[in-house]
Amino acid sequence: MGCAACRQLEGLGEGEGVKLGRNWALTVVVLTTLTLPGCAPLPKVEYWDGFFRHLHPPKYMFQVPDGWRPVTTSDYPLLGFNRRLFQRLDEAGRTAAMQRAELEMQSGDTGLISSRGAWIQVRSQSGPGGWYTFKDLRFGLSDREKQAIWQRLAASLIQAAPPAEKPNLTLESLDVVEDYDVRNVLRLRFTADVPRGSMHWTILEFYGSSGVVTVAHVGIPEDREEGLAGLEVLARTFRFF
Repeated sequence: MGCAACRQLEGLGEGEGVKLGRNWALTVVVLTTLTLPGCAPLPKVEYWDGFFRHLHPPKYMFQVPDGWRPVTTSDYPLLGFNRRLFQRLDEAGRTAAMQRAELEMQSGDTGLISSRGAWIQVRSQSGPGGWYTFKDLRFGLSDREKQAIWQRLAASLIQAAPPAEKPNLTLESLDVVEDYDVRNVLRLRFTADVPRGSMHWTILEFYGSSGVVTVAHVGIPEDREEGLAGLEVLARTFRFF
């Protein structure tokens, strides 16, 4: 978490501004802990003919699912887990939150928002990396290896969270998906219980010869499944090139 754009949201002012900074921080913590240790140069990307393309290593592409669009800074209040919090902010707190959001937008390859406010963020790292370091995934994972991956990830998330807002993390599943075009995708599902509710995360990690791409999804408070069909479309159309 080595640069300003990748740090947790904090210091938004008094009252509800502070609460938003602490609560929203978990979203930033999850995405930054799972992927880049610091800030890379802004990626060269394009949206073309319904696809997203990342144009320098690792080069990859995927279809933008129906009902999803690229997220902008102005969309942050529309994300499912931010709506109520933004409604309670005063003008100063909202301005500070949007400034932090603009910095966060710079720390990934792209972000997508669904029509109902679910969220997908995509990050990449050239060269070896990611949270799997044991062996070739073609041979699967033992229960011991799965537990080691989860313990390492959970410890990192808890350590990175604000002292008064440590999440209660529950692993739901960790497996290897073999039926996408990119084989042996690591998939992790977990719940993070935080003051604003239970956030149900699905993380996919794609491994290629030029690097690693991590895709993180979280639904909305009313429907944890919101956007999972779109995530599946993204995964099934994902390609390195």
